[in-house]
Amino acid sequence: NYTRGGSAAKSNFNQNVVRGLKARVALTQGNWDLAATNAVAARAGFPLMSNADYLTGFNNTANVEWIWGSRQIDDHNTFFFSYFAYISANFNSTVIRTQPRAINANLFNALSATDIRKSVFDLTGATVPVPPGGARVAYQNKKFLAKSADLSMGDVPYMRAAEMYFIEAEARARQGGQEPAARTALFTVMKNRDPNYVLSVNTGQALIDEIMLNRRAEFWGEGFRFTDLKRLNLPMSRAGIPNHVPAVIGITTVPAGDKLWEWLFPQDEINANKAIVQNPL
Repeated sequence: NYTRGGSAAKSNFNQNVVRGLKARVALTQGNWDLAATNAVAARAGFPLMSNADYLTGFNNTANVEWIWGSRQIDDHNTFFFSYFAYISANFNSTVIRTQPRAINANLFNALSATDIRKSVFDLTGATVPVPPGGARVAYQNKKFLAKSADLSMGDVPYMRAAEMYFIEAEARARQGGQEPAARTALFTVMKNRDPNYVLSVNTGQALIDEIMLNRRAEFWGEGFRFTDLKRLNLPMSRAGIPNHVPAVIGITTVPAGDKLWEWLFPQDEINANKAIVQNPL
């Protein structure tokens, strides 16, 4: 019955956050009904954000859709340790100036022209608020914005109401016999993002594919793609992506089940705990 309060409230747990975490775990376990019911409970009281809010930089826990996030205190600048020093479009760090973040071209092209999520990327980089001397690249990110070119500050989203709609949609689509409920959950979030979206008529794997594509687009840069591929035992492939730069990331394909899906334990942890067995190198 804990009630959060104050400007840092969303940095703390409450029942919504716990329900959301339970929905995530149940989805990974394939416990579809438990995932869906907890997702519905988790998003209670958290409406989807407006399209106008979608364009404001994904940097403020005050956003009505955020269920849980890391609130950064205004006078606690973390400089180059901030996530926004890596992911934002506008902070003046070397990595952002020289290697700005961009969406997979194939994913960008799969989105409707009227989908607000397409508007947080730029096909040429021309409208991106790059830092002084910053590069402009194709399909460039402007979804994440730091406070300014000089301040890397920004709140980090951990859980949003949209995720709970996608969990419900995926769980119901995989459950069997619940496809109407899956389509309805998907429609709710998609109609918010794209006014021209119509209720899906897809069934079976086609419906699941539609849900997963839009989940991927919705949470670009928020940390879900790796774990989604891993929990579903799917390969990662950047082959044939027009804007992939092999000189920056040489690995283009990682098969499902490959050892690269498992992180290595830090040597200090192994030294402190002799029972730990290192994952395959």
